Amino acid sequence: MMNESLKRLCYNYFSGRKDDSAAGEIRRFIHEKPENLATFRQWENQWKQTEIPSLAQVRAFKRIRTRISARKAARVSLWAASVAAAAALLLILLPTGRKDSSSPAVQEPNIFTVETRYCEQTKVVLPDSTIVWLNAASRLSYSGDYMKGERTVTLEGEGYFDVRHNPAQPFIVRMGANDITVYGTKFNVTAYPSEAKVEAALLEGSIAFSNSTIRVEMQPGEILSYDTSDEKLVKYAGDVKSRVSWLGGTLVYSAIDLGELLGRISSIYGERITCVNSGKGSRSVSIILNIKESIPNILDAISYICPVKWTVGESGEYIVETI
Repeated sequence: MMNESLKRLCYNYFSGRKDDSAAGEIRRFIHEKPENLATFRQWENQWKQTEIPSLAQVRAFKRIRTRISARKAARVSLWAASVAAAAALLLILLPTGRKDSSSPAVQEPNIFTVETRYCEQTKVVLPDSTIVWLNAASRLSYSGDYMKGERTVTLEGEGYFDVRHNPAQPFIVRMGANDITVYGTKFNVTAYPSEAKVEAALLEGSIAFSNSTIRVEMQPGEILSYDTSDEKLVKYAGDVKSRVSWLGGTLVYSAIDLGELLGRISSIYGERITCVNSGKGSRSVSIILNIKESIPNILDAISYICPVKWTVGESGEYIVETI
C-alpha cells in the first residue's frame, strides 16, 4: 500500500498536478535503498506509455520550475515537457524516450542534458565526480552509458572542466566535428554554434584537440584556437586564467578582435549584435567587462576605449559601427 501511494504521488508529479511540497517524501523513498530508484524509473516508463502531457501540464511544470529556481538550477531538456517536472524537483536527470505509433516502440539511448539560459551559469557534477561549470546559453549532454567505457560528453557553448583522472576510461568532449581527449585535467572550452571558432585553454594536465584531419596535443598554459570556417588552427602560450574569468562574472581579454568580442557578447546575452566596419580595418580590443551589466552599458564601455558608436535598429538588434 505504501508503494501504491508513492506511485500515485509520482504520477501526479509526472503530470504536473502537484507542487513541490511532497518532493522530500519522494526523495526519501529514492534514497532509502538502491532498488527504489529503479522502481521510480519503472513508474516513469509506465506513465509515459499511458499519458501524453497536455499544454496545461507543461504550463504547470513551468510554474513549479519557477518556484524552485532560487538555486539557479540548469534547465533540464524536456521529453515533451513530461517527466522533467519530477527530474527538476528531485535533482535527478531521467532517461528520455519517444514512441512512434507507426512502428513498435523503440527506446532511444538514455541521454542526460543540462542547459543554461542566457546570462546564467551552473555547476554540473557528472557520475564520476567530474565537475563542469557551464557558461550562459550552453548545453552539456551525456549518455546513460557514460561509466561503461569512454566517458563522452557533448558540449555546445562554453564550459570549464575539472576532470576526475581515470586512465582506464578516457574523457572526451565532443563539439560538433571536433573532439578534445582529456587525461585528467582542468581546462576551458568555448564552442558556441553561433561562433566560427572553437577555443581551448589548458590550466592543468594535458589534452589533445582532434578532428578528421588534425590532432594537436596541448600543455598547461597553452591556448588553442580553431577556425571551423577555414580550418585554421593556432596554438600559443597565453593567459589561460583570463579564459575562465567568466566564472567570476567578467570577460577579460588582453587582445581580441572587436567582431569576436561582440559575437561572444551576443552568444551570452542571446541578442543580435551587428558589427559594421566602415573601412577602418579590424579593431583589437583590450578590455575587462562585467557580464552582469546590460548590453547598452557594455557597448558604452567598449565605445570609451575603441572608436565605435552603437544604435538600436528597427528590429531591435544592436548595431555597432567603427568610426
